[in-house]
Amino acid sequence: MLQSYRKTQAKLLKALDDIRQLNTLNLKDTITERIDELSKKIQQSAFYLVVLGEFKRGKSTLINAILKDNLLPTAVIPLTSIVTMIHYGPEEKISVRFKNGSIQNIPRRALADYVTERGNPDNSKGVQRVEIAYPADTLRGGVHLIDTPGVGSIFETNTQATYDFLPQVDAALFLFTADPPLSRSELAFLRDVCQYVSKIFFVQNKIDVVAPEDREQSLAFSEQVLRQVLGNTEIRILPLSAKLALEGRLIGDEDKISQSYFPQLEELLTQFLTQEKGRVLLHSGLQSARKILNDVEYTAQLEQKAIEMPLKDLEQKIALFQKELQKIQRERDENGYYFEAEIRRIMDGLDREIKRLQKNCLPELMEDLREQGEKLQHLPVSRYVEKMETCLSEGIIRTFDNWIIQQEKALNEEFARVSRQYSDRTNQVIDRLIQASAKLFDIPFETIQADESLHADSRFYYLLGDPPRFFDIAGALDFFSRKIMPKSFSQRKVLSDLMKKLPERIDANCGRVRADFMRRVQESFLEFRWNLNAKIDATAKSIQDAMNEAVVLQKAEAHERDKKKAILHEAMQRIMSIQRDLEGIASEIA
Repeated sequence: MLQSYRKTQAKLLKALDDIRQLNTLNLKDTITERIDELSKKIQQSAFYLVVLGEFKRGKSTLINAILKDNLLPTAVIPLTSIVTMIHYGPEEKISVRFKNGSIQNIPRRALADYVTERGNPDNSKGVQRVEIAYPADTLRGGVHLIDTPGVGSIFETNTQATYDFLPQVDAALFLFTADPPLSRSELAFLRDVCQYVSKIFFVQNKIDVVAPEDREQSLAFSEQVLRQVLGNTEIRILPLSAKLALEGRLIGDEDKISQSYFPQLEELLTQFLTQEKGRVLLHSGLQSARKILNDVEYTAQLEQKAIEMPLKDLEQKIALFQKELQKIQRERDENGYYFEAEIRRIMDGLDREIKRLQKNCLPELMEDLREQGEKLQHLPVSRYVEKMETCLSEGIIRTFDNWIIQQEKALNEEFARVSRQYSDRTNQVIDRLIQASAKLFDIPFETIQADESLHADSRFYYLLGDPPRFFDIAGALDFFSRKIMPKSFSQRKVLSDLMKKLPERIDANCGRVRADFMRRVQESFLEFRWNLNAKIDATAKSIQDAMNEAVVLQKAEAHERDKKKAILHEAMQRIMSIQRDLEGIASEIA
């Protein structure tokens, strides 16, 4: 798996290293930093392939089959209770990350004590997730295989852990079984998955328990159900026996592997990772590498031209470049003002959406509370308080769930659009810098756009307040008086308190969501703008340094100039060789 991707990835990394080795040019620190940053990005292009499904559908067994090892524990009872992330490492290393921020390394034999419901019931140990470094070739190239707890079991925390991870998924293997067929709860879960994940592979596991004559009928039925639910006529379901695949791969039994249909699944995954996801990652890296090499080549050409130019003419051209640089710097500042205005516009739009949410949802929640209050009048006061507080919290979560999904998607799309515009404008400024000097020194220059990317670093969360305490110490006497008052009176008072509390809770949640949006937007905006402005400054400095160095050489002895010319000539030959390598990589990616 991923052999083609890794081969091209290795060639691209080698080309970057070849650029780094152009040390005869005394590459500026900014260039080497760009090379190091890009190399790291290409090497660590993490891709989250997540296995999803209800409990006991064979998710852990499938991952073990892919890894060709009994790494994850499996059992007859619902087992996995913690999200487990597996990535490549030269040797096996299992790290448990706890919610309090601490990390503990454990041996494989202790894994079940942290990731299973039996070893860690209801996540009593406070585990956030488990990360496993594992030396499997399948995981090279940044692939992360992720095992999730099964949804729909009696353990509600397991279902929540899976839902919490959905926004981070790049592609999913959605497992269900031939017997029993797709259930209503699985289809409901699938609808939720589709809100987060654009690429889903449907896998009907445990085909070994179905008679061969019933297998095609079962697959056809499942395809029909999925088409109706998802409204997609291009549904393809892959049959699989993860059990046979694991057994066959552990002992090298090719017959069992073939009977398991595992090779078909592996081929499809490989095609997707290399041709769809991998192509995007590699193309982005290639464009950035071209941009870096282009800048290095231009600097070398500029030095060549400047060294050959009479000193007086050179000094005049430097003065002209300085005047043009001042104009370009003003243009850069204007771009910054534009970006700031666009960010303010995005946040203004969010504020309008928050007001619309408050206006539309608050009356509905108030009515729901009132209806629940009437339905629960038969309960004792203490039980009534507990149920009504639960109703309040669930109403808030239900209201914010869909809204936040919509707003996060809209915000990311809008921010990406604005950032792309700012990136394009910044690249235009950089090109103007280079073209200004290129025109002065009569140097041809090819414009290459490098991709810029942004990512959010956190997810939204709810502010539900402290555990319910409607009657604090200061109100204890009042609570006591209610206990001796008629039940209906106490219940009316409780409902009245809730009605007053609901707008406060909605306001608090809106404030928390807005603050989280604002923090993420501002941090991304500042980092993005700083990085792009730094590129403008680095380009200007590189051009100025090349000109100044040429002035120094003009005043030096003839043999020193000849030595520098020879170095630049050799460097240009190597640059042309690297360019041919990058052209070959481009052909492979295409």
